Formats: sequence, C-alpha cells, structure tokens
Amino acid sequence: MGVPGWWQRVVAVSEHLAAVEPLQQNDHGFGPDAQHYLRIGELARGFAADPGIGDAERGRVLAVLDDLLGDESEPHRRAIALTFLWPLAGRPIPADAGERVRRELDLIAGHRPAADPVSWPELAQQARDELDRCGLPATVVPHDARPAPTGALLSVSTEEPAGVFLDWNPLDGRSERYEVLTGARPGNEYLGGYAGDVRDLFARAALDVLAAAGFRTEVRYDFLYGRSRVCRVLGPPAIPFD
Repeated sequence: MGVPGWWQRVVAVSEHLAAVEPLQQNDHGFGPDAQHYLRIGELARGFAADPGIGDAERGRVLAVLDDLLGDESEPHRRAIALTFLWPLAGRPIPADAGERVRRELDLIAGHRPAADPVSWPELAQQARDELDRCGLPATVVPHDARPAPTGALLSVSTEEPAGVFLDWNPLDGRSERYEVLTGARPGNEYLGGYAGDVRDLFARAALDVLAAAGFRTEVRYDFLYGRSRVCRVLGPPAIPFD
C-alpha cells in the first residue's frame, strides 16, 4: 500500500523528499496505518536533519502542511501531518509559517504560558466550576488517579508536563459493568475501542466548552507509540463572564 495520494503535494515541493523513494509495500509486517506513520516519521527525521535543506524549501513544505491541517475530513491526514512535524518541533520556525503549523509546532515542543505551579489547583477548580455551570459535572482528581470516577476529570500534575489535564471516563472502573466490558472475554475486544472513542469525543467536547468560555486550552498528540491524545487547560479566561 503506497503513501496516500494527498501526501504527494508535500513531496512535490521538496527536492529532498522527491529524491527519496516511497515505501510501496508492507515489508515489516505492520498494518497500513503503522506503515504510514513509520515511513512518514523516517522521512521527517531525514528532512529535519538534512543541512542542505534551505529556508525556502522548508517553508514550502510547511505551507502545504498548514493547508492540509485545515482539512479535518480525514483523521489520518492530520495524524500523518503531525507525525512529520514532530522532529521539527523546537527548531526555529520560519517567519512566514502558517498559523496552524506554528501552533502545532509550539504544542509539540511543549510550549505553554508560564504559570506558578501553586495556581494549577485553582485553575482546575475554575474549569470544574465552568463545566458544572454548563451542565457537564466534572471531578478534580489526583493525576493518574485509579480508579477514576465516571464523567469529566480534571487532574493536576506538578511534574513535567505540568498543568491541568482534562479527560473523560465513560465507565466506573470499580463497577461490575466495567469488568465485563473490558475483561478478556471473547467478543469484548471491540468494546475497548468503543470506550476509547467515547472518551475522546467527550473529552474534546468538554475542552471545547472551556475554550468557548475563554480558557486557554491545547490538545497534544503522540503518534510515535500509538494514537494518543492529551487535553490540557493552560490558563483562565482573560475576561471571565462573572
């Protein structure tokens, strides 16, 4: 299975990428998604490390990626674009880089507004109050608390990456239903994926509510070891409603 057709838009504007033969078949025994991520990651590392790539070529590639990030009709497109951006994070960003690429590079690099760690618990409480006001009851819990209650969860981490994290637990980990749905029984495999999809949908919805209220938020992705999503609350509204 070849690289997706839209990826050729990126290759077409880079002499470096055009000179590298795309991996056309699954030589490593991975599924097609893993194959694409591995190949794009390999291309990205070579692109980032090549001293012969000038600002003009780098700018052309980033411009195409910025355009691709604006189309959310295909989730794999965004995943592959972010995988390519990963090795470029932390490096100087061209002045004419698009807003979407600039934002994603900043987030991948772990950029966030400076904050006093003492204020993170207070921020978690403010986010909880806002979600509760909008009809989405949330619970503030210790980071990585297990078992976690059902619903929206806000946790505070004082270690890197520090801050307030938002997640959604669709099932009570202490319940018998949780054990049945996630237990190692024939036919239950797809239910784990379903629970993961529900978690992502509601976590993003809750984060969007906070963003609409003026909270500074971000979503970080890690596609190096599976598709991982982390929702974070970075700061309170500059102009609160109250």
